[in-house]
Amino acid sequence: MSKSIKTTAIRLVSASTLAVSVLATASVTPASASPLTDGIAATARAENGNSYCAHGGYVGGPNQSSSCTGGTTRTHAWCADFAGWVWARNGVTGLGTLDDRAASFIDYGKKYGTLSNTPHVGDAVVYNYNGGSYADHVAVVTGVSGDTVTITGGNQGGYPGHVSTNSTTKWRVGQSPWGQSISGYISPAGSNTPSYPNPASLPAGTLVKSPNGADVKVMIAGSGVPVAASDVTPDKYDLSKIVLIDDTAFRSLPSAPPAGTVVHDQAGGAKRYVVIDNAALLIGGEDWVAAGYNTRADMGVPTAWLQAASQRTVPTGTVVMDQTGTDPGRYVMVDGAALHISGSEWTADDYNTQMLMGVPGQWLKAAVAKTPPTGTVLMDQSGTDINRYVMLGGAAVHISGAEWTANGYNLRSLMGAPGEWLGSTVAKQVANGTVVKDASGADATVYVMAGGVAVPLTYADFTGLGHDKRPLEGAPGEWLKTAAAKATPADGTMLLSPDSNTVWQVTGGKKKALTADAFGPGKLSFDDVVSVPTAFTAKLPTITG
Repeated sequence: MSKSIKTTAIRLVSASTLAVSVLATASVTPASASPLTDGIAATARAENGNSYCAHGGYVGGPNQSSSCTGGTTRTHAWCADFAGWVWARNGVTGLGTLDDRAASFIDYGKKYGTLSNTPHVGDAVVYNYNGGSYADHVAVVTGVSGDTVTITGGNQGGYPGHVSTNSTTKWRVGQSPWGQSISGYISPAGSNTPSYPNPASLPAGTLVKSPNGADVKVMIAGSGVPVAASDVTPDKYDLSKIVLIDDTAFRSLPSAPPAGTVVHDQAGGAKRYVVIDNAALLIGGEDWVAAGYNTRADMGVPTAWLQAASQRTVPTGTVVMDQTGTDPGRYVMVDGAALHISGSEWTADDYNTQMLMGVPGQWLKAAVAKTPPTGTVLMDQSGTDINRYVMLGGAAVHISGAEWTANGYNLRSLMGAPGEWLGSTVAKQVANGTVVKDASGADATVYVMAGGVAVPLTYADFTGLGHDKRPLEGAPGEWLKTAAAKATPADGTMLLSPDSNTVWQVTGGKKKALTADAFGPGKLSFDDVVSVPTAFTAKLPTITG
C-alpha cells in the first residue's frame, strides 16, 4: 500500500478503492518463468506468514526505508518495501527508482521499458494506480500456470499485515481479483550480481561484506546478522575468510534470522533463544525438550546482536501461543504484554486470520503476567465497546470524548485489545502508590492512589512522604475527579501516615492497626503499604479490640 495510508488500531481500516488503470485490459496468455525470476519467486514465497519486522524489517532499494524500526514498530504501509526487498535479494538493477510508494514500481517500469499487461514470474504487480504518484498496493508474481497466476505480497490481511500468497484467474489488467484493480505488471530490468555469489547460497556462519563498505555480517538461515567490532575476538570470527557479495544484496539482507530460529551466543554460554520477529526470546529449561527446540538447528549469533535482541519485545499485534501446548490459550502482544484472546473473540475479531507464532511457555507466562505500560491507549478490538482507555498503573482508565483530543490521546497509537481482557482491566484499581495528576493541567493537585481513592497531597506531603521519587503520571481529569471523590479505600488497603509507625489496614471503611508479625514471607508485605497524609488516616474510624 501507499506510504500515506496510516492505521492506528489493530483492526484494519481499508483505504478507499481507486479505479484508474494505466493500461488497457487485454486478453493474453500469461508468460512463463525465466531462470532469473525463479529466484525472485522463491525468495518471496519463503517469507509467507512473516510480518513487518521479520528479519529486522524489509529494506529494498536505497530510497526505500525499512518496514520496521527499533525491532518492534511498524513504520508505514510496507508492501513496496517487501517487493523491493525481494528484488534486491536477487540483485535486480535500477532499484534507486523505487521508494516506499507502490506507484514507484510503475515509475520503474516506465523508466526501463518493462511495464506491460502480461504477467511474468518475478514481476511486480501494481493495483489501483491513479495515473500519477499513488497506487494502493504492489505485490510479486510468483507463479504462472495455464490461466492461473500466483501472487505473493507483503502488508496483506488484517493489520499490521503479513506476507501471503494467493492464486487467481482474474489476472488481466483492469480485473479485480481481491477488490483492487490490477493496473499493470513490471518486470525487473536485469540482475547486477553475476560476479558475486548469491548470499542465499552461502552456508551458515559465512562472513560477508559489500565491496563498498566496511560493515561485516554473518549469514544465519538466509539472514545477514551484523557483526560488531567487539564480537570479532570473543566470537572467534576469522575476518580473513570474508566473502564479498553485491552491495544491494548486502544491504537488503534481513538483519535477524527467520522466526523460529534457535540461537545462542557465538562466544559461548548455556542459554538458548528462539527468534520471533527480531526479538530473541529466552528458552527455559523445561521448554527446551517439551517444545521441541532441541530438534532444531542451534545457530551461534554475534554477542552484541543477541544482547540487543534479547531486550526487544515481540511486535504489537503478533498472535502467540505456548509452543509446548501446555497453555491452550491464544494471546495477542500489545506493548510487551500478552493479552488473552477468548474463544469467541478468536474468530469474531479475526485473530484466526493472523500468523500464529509458537513461543516458549515460560516466556509466555511472564508476558501474560504483564500489562501494557502506563500511557498505552487502547480500544476494544471488536468495537463492541466504543470507548477509549489509557493504561495507568495496571488498569485501563476511561478517556472522555472531550479529553480525547484536548489531552492529546488522539495523537498516540491506538491499540486494539481483546474485549474480555479489556473489560477485566477496566474493572481493576490503579496500583496502590501510583502518583498521578490531571493530564490536562486543569487541576494542579498531585494525588497518590490508595485502594482506588486518589488521595490529595500537599507539596510537603509530596516530598516528605517520598512520592517525589516516583514517576508522576498524567490521568484523564474526569476519571481523576471521580477517584478523588471516593470516601474510603478498598478493603485490604494498607496505609501509613507520618504521625506514627503504625500500619493500618482498611476494613469496611474503618482502619485496623497491624502488628509486626502480620508481615513476612507468605504474609503481608511492607512493599504494599501506601504512605498517605495524616489527615487521611485520621478521618477513618479505628477498629479496636
